[in-house]
Amino acid sequence: MLYIVGIGPGSKEYILPKATEILEASDIILGFSRAIESINHIKNTIVTVSSLQEIISVANLNKHKKVSVIASGDPGFYGISNYIRTKYEGEIQVIPGVSSFQYLMAKLNKSWQNSHLGSLHGREESFLEEVKKNKISIWLTDKNNSPDSLCRRLYKENIAAMVYVGENLSYDDEIISSGNPEELMNKAFDELSVVVIENDLY
Repeated sequence: MLYIVGIGPGSKEYILPKATEILEASDIILGFSRAIESINHIKNTIVTVSSLQEIISVANLNKHKKVSVIASGDPGFYGISNYIRTKYEGEIQVIPGVSSFQYLMAKLNKSWQNSHLGSLHGREESFLEEVKKNKISIWLTDKNNSPDSLCRRLYKENIAAMVYVGENLSYDDEIISSGNPEELMNKAFDELSVVVIENDLY
């Protein structure tokens, strides 16, 4: 059995008890280095991988064992579940986790039903179009679409909005910033952040 285990935004405090139960019962745990840091309380065999292909290779070689792949946030939300399903040859069970979107909106004490949920992490979406259409849009960012670059795009389009940026969510060095696009567009942010945009037109 291959388990895809969501470990939440990062801190072990946000790892669900079911996820911990599965990890403690696993023969092998696979994960990228940042995610591995979140499970240092688990004492089973842990293998740090550097690619998705490596995950599939190790998992296919150990189909007779209980193998868990850990994933930040929730593995079913812009996570690795779809890729693994297309490549792995055996049975898969997904254990959900707290997503970074859930975590940040809770920290902001804001409801997020009817929000647009998007990812610019290694992908392209119609960012400006969705911001204009929605009162609230929430985005995963990357080095090509960093929080400051998104704010510059909002400023150039004269979009009036309040922007919230969550960096290193749930870790000791967590930072949550807020301001209008002009205030934030020249600041340096972690590339892998969560950005919430509240369109002032609504």
